[in-house]
Amino acid sequence: MKIRLYSVHYFFVILVGLSFCMISCQSDKTYEEYKKMDKQSWNRLNILKFEIPVNDTQASVDIVLAIRHLPEFQIRELPINMTIYMPSGEMRSAEEVLKFTEKDGKSRSECLGDLCDVTFNLREDFTFSETGTVRIEIENKWPKVELPGILEVGLILRKSK
Repeated sequence: MKIRLYSVHYFFVILVGLSFCMISCQSDKTYEEYKKMDKQSWNRLNILKFEIPVNDTQASVDIVLAIRHLPEFQIRELPINMTIYMPSGEMRSAEEVLKFTEKDGKSRSECLGDLCDVTFNLREDFTFSETGTVRIEIENKWPKVELPGILEVGLILRKSK
């Protein structure tokens, strides 16, 4: 009888713990996708394309670019071009310069072992003008053909606060 009582107690504790984890781990991300780079290098001709289903034109999101790189990656800034294609064919394009270091020269990346991650807010409080599949393209504008040390590039849409 004692074994059965303890089993029910442990089951209840585990169930409450899992429920708490599920509630606290809910993310504000509405979209997240990563592209792996061949040979740990981002080729200039490799324009990254992300297709995003948009169902709500009232919600505002932050468009975030995430880059995973090797610790040896030591550039200060990376020029890119972001182009947004709406389902109707409307296009918006803008050049950005991603700053990998602070003004004092300190890296913005967070490194753990052989991997470093950094994020860049490309747009804050952005609303899509129409529903459907929106395509966002990210083009590397580095002056050389290859940009070594890049492992992954991701696009994240988060609910604006």
